[in-house]
Amino acid sequence: MKKIMHVLVFAIGSIVFSLSQASIDIQTWQTAKGVKVLFVEAPQLPMVDIEVSFDAGSARDASQPGLANLTSALLSAGTKQKDEQQISIGFNNLGAQFGGQASRDSASFNLRSLTRENLLSPALDLFAEVLAQPTFPKAIFERDQARLIQALKQREEQPNQVASLAFWQALYADHPYAHPTAGNIESVQAIKPRDLKAFYQRYYVAKNAQVSIVGAIDRKQAEQIAEHLTRSLKTGEPAPALLTPKPLQTAQTEVVDFSSAQTHYMLGQLGVERGHPDYYALFLGNHLLGGSGFGSLLVEEVREKRGLVYSVYSYFAPMRVAGPWLIGLSTQNSQALEADQVVKQTLQDFMTDFSDEKLTDIKSNLIGGWPLRLDSNSKILGYISMIGFYDLPLDYLDAFPRHIEALTKQDVLDAWQRHIQADKMLTLMVGQPE
Repeated sequence: MKKIMHVLVFAIGSIVFSLSQASIDIQTWQTAKGVKVLFVEAPQLPMVDIEVSFDAGSARDASQPGLANLTSALLSAGTKQKDEQQISIGFNNLGAQFGGQASRDSASFNLRSLTRENLLSPALDLFAEVLAQPTFPKAIFERDQARLIQALKQREEQPNQVASLAFWQALYADHPYAHPTAGNIESVQAIKPRDLKAFYQRYYVAKNAQVSIVGAIDRKQAEQIAEHLTRSLKTGEPAPALLTPKPLQTAQTEVVDFSSAQTHYMLGQLGVERGHPDYYALFLGNHLLGGSGFGSLLVEEVREKRGLVYSVYSYFAPMRVAGPWLIGLSTQNSQALEADQVVKQTLQDFMTDFSDEKLTDIKSNLIGGWPLRLDSNSKILGYISMIGFYDLPLDYLDAFPRHIEALTKQDVLDAWQRHIQADKMLTLMVGQPE
């Protein structure tokens, strides 16, 4: 069975997936319990990819950072009928792949299976059992809690991780996005199995859930799958809206002393929420500034002209509410201040003007490469799950390259000048900058 799955995975990468060349038909409806379902029929390969997601990310941790992460990690640790090993062996024997993870916004669980009835049906049964009947065994909880605490201790020795934690904390302050998804040592040590059960009962409910399906099945089968996976969930209530984070009012600089030959550097501020109409222009501009690797202005100025770094990047991370926009790099301690100056000057120059030719090249690159973002079931699944979770238009995938094509240089400049405040940036350095 594993050989069959490997062959199919190879096939996905070796064929031209026709959905990436044509309009993607996203069908949507609600289950009997009100769960949103999104479905794309993909008959090219005899397999199906399914994601069940909940508005149950670390933004819901409240005063227990790490709670959402541990809950999602231990969902498959045991049910009323099966222990952790039986669940794992059950999926493996069916050639099915199961996994789950938590982010700041959501907790999601994925199943990939062949569509043969004798394989898919029991895989769905096991998936539904894991979703609806977790027991969070104490022994497994204590084992994973200890492993996580050890990982968190190791995280404190990694300057890039220290920089990321400090950046989110400084940028979001008392907002739920401030703390890391995995929590911290003290908060994780205080979590008990009863906390996981209470979190599960509050957030793992039908009215807080979504099902996304891509595969070689028809609408009727997709409806049956969605009903089967959510039928046993309690109805519950949706999670409340998150508070809007407060932008920085003044520029802030934070230096964290860390014994390292390199300084890890971040510059940024709040960006936009997922679905903001200016995101297209911000995304296109960011691709030119620092999101396109060697074709970006930051790489040209900081690496190619001055040799200060091996890599420099920038990105927006839109989420349920405004996510961050940041520039990141690492450089020798002796070059950190120079790198900071070059980055800020490059940003300022970019927001004033940039080459029409470079913009044309970046637009061509994005539009020409768009089908490659949709050339597998799993990629399409990720996109339609995002579309549903953030209530984006169903034609988002078809419309995105059209929006990019229509943008002018002035559109990009106007959007960046509306949202990026160069005089109110957070500058963070972790290391020993000279």
